[in-house]
Amino acid sequence: MSLIDLNKTPLEDGDTVLKSKYPRADVLTVAAPLLFMLLHALFLNLAAMGIVVIYTFVQGIPFSLLSSQEAIERLFLDAQAQNWASVLLGLVMVPVYSLYLKYRGRKYPEVVLLERVPRRYWLAAFSAIMGSLGLTMIWIGILIHLAQSNAWLQTQYDTYITAIQTLIQPEGYLWLEILAVVIMIPIAEELLFRGILQGEIRRVAPAWLAVLLSAVAFALFHLMPFQIAFVILPGLVLALVYELTRNLLIPIFMHMVYNFFGSGIFARLFGLPEDNLTLFWIEIVFIFIGLFMLIRLIGEYRYRRKQV
Repeated sequence: MSLIDLNKTPLEDGDTVLKSKYPRADVLTVAAPLLFMLLHALFLNLAAMGIVVIYTFVQGIPFSLLSSQEAIERLFLDAQAQNWASVLLGLVMVPVYSLYLKYRGRKYPEVVLLERVPRRYWLAAFSAIMGSLGLTMIWIGILIHLAQSNAWLQTQYDTYITAIQTLIQPEGYLWLEILAVVIMIPIAEELLFRGILQGEIRRVAPAWLAVLLSAVAFALFHLMPFQIAFVILPGLVLALVYELTRNLLIPIFMHMVYNFFGSGIFARLFGLPEDNLTLFWIEIVFIFIGLFMLIRLIGEYRYRRKQV
């Protein structure tokens, strides 16, 4: 029997009709990713506002002092609202995402991939995400330069900086930022976007489409134009490497690495200046190392598919 025969169903009089290579989508294929993304965003924002309200009452701050946007932003920073909300999000939603993936994985093993991988895959993943960080730094630098002569870009950049400052904690709270930004956020977001979203799409569509849609949804989820610009390339690399390595733990690890170095936590942890060029040039070098590693991963991926 030929390969074509395996994809056909016999009909009367010897006629045939081609069967679809992929199974049909069910309700959860579309509803689950959309619902979880909505819950993720709502939980994060409501938790942050709740923490601010509690902090205001505990500190005895009159609501009359919160008449300006600047005062509210200062309160969010003082209460460490975004980071505490991220920690709560991880504690609540990570078990929920995990239970869903376990439930779907029983019926559709291809939804969540946790195959054993050689150690070199972890090195390749590290190199790829560091290389994406180097490219992103160049890309963001270009946008910042263009913002000097573009009012809209300058406004978007200022908005992005203001948002980032709510995550940067005063001295003594670096541990909270590490817990939120380096641990909880990567685990929760990778379970959602690579585990649930990419997995559900992969089940009913080509792998390349699952990679692309996962990366685009991940970027758009961050809403602010400059933040989208900051995560679009690493989002694509995360989705691609997940498909190539077929182990969900690897993009989680990569996301942790990206946030550790990209958020400035590494520099502050070791007392490096913000404009330190050594780390920047290391990231630039990793562009070439990461590209080489990605090409190797793609080659091995194609070889495995041919074997199958």
